[in-house]
Amino acid sequence: RRKRPDLRKIFEAIIPKVEPFFQKGTGINGGTTEYWAARVIHENNPELTHHDVKVLVDAAARYYRERVPA
Repeated sequence: RRKRPDLRKIFEAIIPKVEPFFQKGTGINGGTTEYWAARVIHENNPELTHHDVKVLVDAAARYYRERVPA
C-alpha cells in the first residue's frame, strides 16, 4: 500500500497548503477545487509526475473528507 515513502513525506508537507481547497463551501460554481490543489502540489514539487500529483490530491481529498463531516 505505501510503496512510496517519499510521497508520504510530501503529503505531510502539503496538507496545510491545500486545506483551503477542501474546506466546505469553497467550490467554484458548485465544482470542486481539486484542480487548484493539484496546481499547488505541482508548483511546490515540480519533480512529481502527473500520476504522483493525482495520488496526492486524491489522498488529500480523502484526508479532509474523513476529518470534516459533511
